[in-house]
Amino acid sequence: MITYYFRSVKEETLQVCKELRPGTWVHIEDPSNEELDTAAKELGLERDLLQDAVDQYEVPRFESEEGVTYFFTRFPHRNNEELGTATLLIAVTPTAVVTVAQQHPSFINRYIDNKAALFTTQRTKLFLLLVEAINQRYRANLISIRREVQKSKVNLRQIRNRDIVRLVTLESTLNEFISALVPTSYAIRTILSGTHLQLYEEDRDMVEDIQLENQQQVEAATTNLKTIQNIRSAYTAIVTNNLNSVIKLLTSLTIILTIPTIIGSLFGMNVPVPFADSPHAFFGIALGAAAAMAIAALVFTRRDWM
Repeated sequence: MITYYFRSVKEETLQVCKELRPGTWVHIEDPSNEELDTAAKELGLERDLLQDAVDQYEVPRFESEEGVTYFFTRFPHRNNEELGTATLLIAVTPTAVVTVAQQHPSFINRYIDNKAALFTTQRTKLFLLLVEAINQRYRANLISIRREVQKSKVNLRQIRNRDIVRLVTLESTLNEFISALVPTSYAIRTILSGTHLQLYEEDRDMVEDIQLENQQQVEAATTNLKTIQNIRSAYTAIVTNNLNSVIKLLTSLTIILTIPTIIGSLFGMNVPVPFADSPHAFFGIALGAAAAMAIAALVFTRRDWM
């Protein structure tokens, strides 16, 4: 689906247009091949690069072809309740800004619903606002992930298997975030040079802020990732220690309970045995076995096996 948005300093709100005009923001979402062909023809874009924008595995990068700047990035996106990232292309042409995505980028809703100011005629500013909005989505998700990680850290002794599965899922998400944020940081650094996009002083300050925030998100994701790895290592150590304790206890009980079995087997043989004619033999043998069991239990307790 192709949607045309327009707003200049003269309009009070963002408007949906029926056709392309200079200063338009063109948003293409879940496009068909025909729509990609149309966009490439009307906007003067590379057809192959538009196809890359709908590739869910496309990596962030920055390209410039025939006066058009192509900025491939990834934004946080939930798919079947699992948090990951999706591909987004932001292309800046001499007359328009074009965004192409297979999945709906929810962060643009605040602009579409006129909850935040945006002028489509200011192409560089629009581009920077979109990149800044992506950074904000990363920050919000990383804060949420950090809270979940800290909760697992506090309840480490009571952690369950489903908590470990959740931590593994968060670890995968953080790795995906880092894989998207690091190349994006390099692309933003290229933009800062001002070679491909005309940057005014205010725009340059905004790019520097975006780059700094991007680096902070990388550091936050890395810190959360290390915390998860530490929690998993601690959990593994706790489980191993508990398993060793259980094995020691079961081994001690097995040895203790084997003592009366051995004594009973010896006195149960069909051969002459001591105390065979004594009426108190059973009680004596039982007391002897109990004493041997008590001594064994005392030894194992002092060795911290029980």
